[in-house]
Amino acid sequence: MNPLQRASRNRKIAYFAVILALFTVSMVWRGMIPVPLGASAARAAAPMRWAADHTIQSQAQRLEVWESDPNEGEAEITGSAVRLALTGSRGFVVTGLWLSAIEKQKRNDFHEFEQRVQMVTKLQPNFITPWIFQSWNIAYNVSVEMQGSGDMYYYIVQGIRLLAEGERRNKRSPDMRYQIAFYYQNKFGVSDQVEVLRCLFDLSCMPPSERNPDNLVRGDKVDPEAFKRFCARHPHFVRRLRGEEAPPQDKRAREKLRAATPEEIVRFLRTHYQDLPNRYRKDPIRDQWTDTLADADKQFPALPPEFNDSDAHPGVASPDDFAQRVGYFSAFKAARAWFTYSLLLLPPPLKDGPLRGLPDTEGDPLPGPTPPPGVGGHDPSKHRVPRLPTMIIFRQGAPRAQSYAAELEQKEGWFDGEGWRVDDPAAGPDAWWFPDNPNPALRSRPQDVVVGTGRAWSLEEWQRAAAMWDQHGKEYALALSDRQLGVLQKLAGEGGAAPADAESADEGQRRRAMAATALQYYATNRQTTNFPYFLASAQAEARVVNGQPLTVLARKTLWKADQARKSGNKPEALRLYKSGLEQWKRVLADNPQFHRPSRTSDRTEEETFEYELAYQRLLVQDDERVRDRANRIAAAVHGAVPFLTIPFPRDAGGGGTADPLWPEANREEIKWWVVENVADADFSSPFVGSLAADGSPWVRSELKEAVRQKQGISRRAQPAAPQPQPTGASPPAPPR
Repeated sequence: MNPLQRASRNRKIAYFAVILALFTVSMVWRGMIPVPLGASAARAAAPMRWAADHTIQSQAQRLEVWESDPNEGEAEITGSAVRLALTGSRGFVVTGLWLSAIEKQKRNDFHEFEQRVQMVTKLQPNFITPWIFQSWNIAYNVSVEMQGSGDMYYYIVQGIRLLAEGERRNKRSPDMRYQIAFYYQNKFGVSDQVEVLRCLFDLSCMPPSERNPDNLVRGDKVDPEAFKRFCARHPHFVRRLRGEEAPPQDKRAREKLRAATPEEIVRFLRTHYQDLPNRYRKDPIRDQWTDTLADADKQFPALPPEFNDSDAHPGVASPDDFAQRVGYFSAFKAARAWFTYSLLLLPPPLKDGPLRGLPDTEGDPLPGPTPPPGVGGHDPSKHRVPRLPTMIIFRQGAPRAQSYAAELEQKEGWFDGEGWRVDDPAAGPDAWWFPDNPNPALRSRPQDVVVGTGRAWSLEEWQRAAAMWDQHGKEYALALSDRQLGVLQKLAGEGGAAPADAESADEGQRRRAMAATALQYYATNRQTTNFPYFLASAQAEARVVNGQPLTVLARKTLWKADQARKSGNKPEALRLYKSGLEQWKRVLADNPQFHRPSRTSDRTEEETFEYELAYQRLLVQDDERVRDRANRIAAAVHGAVPFLTIPFPRDAGGGGTADPLWPEANREEIKWWVVENVADADFSSPFVGSLAADGSPWVRSELKEAVRQKQGISRRAQPAAPQPQPTGASPPAPPR
């Protein structure tokens, strides 16, 4: 071999060696080959450990940017091809598209804005911030710019769909799953136009054959029998769509749905039949909707895949309000499904600790911080720690959504199996949907059409909420037993030992430190999440005594009283308020933790006074019994103050004449004093003149004042009315 051939061979060998070395280094850098000594604990191996922590694979796991594993997300060929074609210029392109999207939004060019957002997410599919931010931007900022409720609903749907697509691309992001659940819960629960959005959400869940307006008409008129069957299958939608009878007063009120006639209901269905996002497939040949469920990525509401025998996933049908697995499928139930799905990625809670080895405590959860990787079953390859909110709040999303679902039933008048009587005989023939005679001149009464019967709507939801809160407390150490607390307090010491250095302490010190830490986290977690109130309220609402759901019945009576007050039926409202307050008082007496759940919430006391205040306002407005009692009190002190007149003389029709001794402010104040202090009258509130079981007032005075201020009720600092004789008080002084 001549020198030139030898030199050529040596160069080829050198090139091959360099290529092999670079390839090997690249594989090590990518994390495909373990770094030598990367797992060693020796001091000399520190550089190797540093290199092992900075490989592409380890950084991808730490930053949750994981594209090489097919289990982490679905592949998207178009986006991958574009990213490869852009090579190193992708960052510049993404920045330009992001700025362009913001500019399009400012100009209200929402079609171009959507296109820019789609491009940004295709170029950065594994960076979760664009998905979360832009989906929130569309669902909140863009949607509120819309004038009509249908357009607003469309952009909320687009925001949720965008984030659901991002979740399919990034299956290891609990934050995305949590945000989807939050959108459902927030936009369809507390939105400004919530009635409109809930009705449209109901339509999205209905099979097209159910909501097809052509199936409800015969000729040019609504078919009464077909419409009656529609009301029976979808009572929540129909009742909400019918709305209130009062005329709208402002722009927001005009958006409220008040379909006063069946024709208006059918018109609403026709308006939203073709273009409304829904769960069903459209036949492309005939261009008609079918009752076949669409693919999971084409459905709205977007639902998580089936997991752990979940009852809300793309394969579960929602034909009507009586569906077997989900019942009435509100947005809160979609939120509950996503909240639960997000928990699958979280590390398990700490267990055992200082309770290990003690009877009945083996394997019990322990309050404490999130376990670091490698501790307590926390596997970084399987688990993720969410960014926001804090872990203990993140975990309670599902039971909270279930409580919202139960509260929604009560807010809309669904309590037990009594159902909803569609037509009120007192409303008048023109307002009846199902009159006894089609001829308006011959109508005498409405048909007895009652829908939604046979199912205890709110009770069933509250029972599930109570079970979920109970399980939540057990799984995440928010409801420790007295025995467990006693063990922790004994180990920590009476004063609560400070945590010791885990490496230098012995076993006893470590157990004491863990016990002290557990007690600190137990108190903090319960206060942060308000868990005692949520558990106590769900248990009280779900409680059944001698076959009677006492809390549900009390709320039902008070809800009916409120409806009677709004409709102007004052005698019926007063009767129902008095009965409902008596029932509510028994509920508070039987459920002390619901009344005052360890002072973690004032909500029950505020509700109690809100109920009582509504009753008292009716009494003060124009109740003859209150005026008579005020006159009796004034007459009782007539002997001591001869010039004192009665505040409400009967010869003036109950209104009285102008008297300097009884100006209007004093007359109002004495009526308020009567309803707030007289306990022996037939109109007296059950809470007047009695105390709770612990000897304190049923509602604290500062909470009463807060409720008055919230409702805009101003009261004089000092009562101007004399003291009543029936209570045994000292003789009153005349008003000044």
